[in-house]
Amino acid sequence: MDIDYNNCMFQLTDASLERIIFAMEDQSKTTLINLETGDLIEADLIPPDERDAIDGKYASPPLWDSRHGFSVLEAFTATVTFPLELKVALNTALRRGKGVFKAFRAALSADDALFQRFQEFKLRAMRPFVEAWMNAQREGWRLATLKDEPEDIGDLIASEIDTHIVQARAAAFDVDTFISKYASSSDESVPLSLRIWFLAHLENDLHHGEAPLFLAFATADGTNPLMIAFFRVQTPPGALPICIIHGILSREDNDGLGIEWQILDTIAAYSQNMGVSQLVLEGPLFPASIAQEAEEHGFKRAGSILFRAL
Repeated sequence: MDIDYNNCMFQLTDASLERIIFAMEDQSKTTLINLETGDLIEADLIPPDERDAIDGKYASPPLWDSRHGFSVLEAFTATVTFPLELKVALNTALRRGKGVFKAFRAALSADDALFQRFQEFKLRAMRPFVEAWMNAQREGWRLATLKDEPEDIGDLIASEIDTHIVQARAAAFDVDTFISKYASSSDESVPLSLRIWFLAHLENDLHHGEAPLFLAFATADGTNPLMIAFFRVQTPPGALPICIIHGILSREDNDGLGIEWQILDTIAAYSQNMGVSQLVLEGPLFPASIAQEAEEHGFKRAGSILFRAL
């Protein structure tokens, strides 16, 4: 008998999602899903005529391979900043090759709160795959694989991260230490001498500048920064205020997060509320992606400076 999947298919609850994810990660690939109840059943226990029926009520779980699984581990690790030794342990596990998933879980087991956050992160990462699979079942496609990724992993990272703005001298973390780690990184996009020279000016402004220096920092835990941007608001004589951003700094293990524009958008919104007329990016301390993508974000170039009207 044909099944009306739109009326009879199970609802995706947290419990059914966890069951399906268990089946997706099961390497034996012997488990099927009851499309009416969402329950799991061993394929050998289903009569052959029901298992092979075109419109039967059982289906294989969504395709999930080690590539997908590893991308979730990488994305989650990018959001971890503290404790530092656990961040190092997770990065070490990711470089293992064989046994990476077991090593990653072993490292996470040292921190119950972080382990729970990873479980929630993984559920959010895998839910779009399950939802796409359910839609395929409803439409009778019986897809064995998904050609398009249901969700950009970068969007998932962004959903984990908040951006805060504080006066640089009032930051709850050690700004000087963060600058020092950036200065000693192996980033080759900016020559070392130029990077150190510009950072020295930035540190001088931080501690001795008359105009207040602000920073916007991205964080997954509310305190420890993944990435920071320094900026100040100035009012030239006879002109409207402008916001000058002096750079976006990230430690090496947080490179590639793709949240630079999230930080800049937060600064732009903050500046608009202060009546700022122009957003200005000045200096060499910006990721290469900023210059490459500036135009599509509304920026124009004047010499070495990028600017955008607010």
